[in-house]
Amino acid sequence: MTKKVVIAVTAVILAICLISGGCFPAGNREPATTWKDLVDLLPEKDKDQSGGNDSIKNLPEKEPPEVKETISVQLYFAGSSGQSLLAEDRVISKQEGIARSTLQELFKGPSMKEHLTVVPAGTKLKDINIKSDGLCIVDLSKEACRVENQQQEELMVYAIANTLGQFSTVKEVVFMIDGAPVSQIGGYLDLSQPIKPDYNM
Repeated sequence: MTKKVVIAVTAVILAICLISGGCFPAGNREPATTWKDLVDLLPEKDKDQSGGNDSIKNLPEKEPPEVKETISVQLYFAGSSGQSLLAEDRVISKQEGIARSTLQELFKGPSMKEHLTVVPAGTKLKDINIKSDGLCIVDLSKEACRVENQQQEELMVYAIANTLGQFSTVKEVVFMIDGAPVSQIGGYLDLSQPIKPDYNM
């Protein structure tokens, strides 16, 4: 047995003697009456292991929450008059596929009350693909065809082109509806050729 175990066993035997009174003459009995009295008889190291007041448990420190990196992007919405496009800054999470995330923010609508949404209700971004030559293919759901007039269609098309044009990888935009190439969306604009951003609108 190790020295540590011998000490512990000796302490237990001594404790039994104290409780039973066998280790003291009848007239000088000083029994240990509480568990604390027994623990106080143990060596300091054994006190720590038995859960005494001197034991200290080192708990692992919690890791700080991960802070997501953000980026400020510009979204283009119609002005209150419905005649032109206005930029709105929005902070979003920085991630791979930032052009897709930015366009999805555009489809959520404006956060400023003086701005108007540019896409018909229910329009969804089905896919986006940016080619190495700067051509960006945007696939919209069929709800995009619900534009009511030429001005609304122009605002929608150029809001999308201008929002994507802020990224250096995008030079021009072509449109698809439900996965099929189109030369028009609402029947007012010729979209057979790629659309370049126009920040003069």
